[in-house]
Amino acid sequence: MNELEKAILEIIKKRYKREYNGGIKVTKLGKGEAGYKLILDLGNPDKKILQISADLNAEDFLKYIEQELISR
Repeated sequence: MNELEKAILEIIKKRYKREYNGGIKVTKLGKGEAGYKLILDLGNPDKKILQISADLNAEDFLKYIEQELISR
């Protein structure tokens, strides 16, 4: 598990007061410095996968993910 994945799990724990135990994967978009994609396996038949991507550096991507999770 990479550092971004660990940080996102901490965001989820902080926001939802629960441990996330589904699949998580953060990948870099392209070869530039900025841009990441998060994939969460929700395990729900109606909504199996959540994907969020943004052309941001790692720090801003984490802030963006936190805001996205708040709004969902």
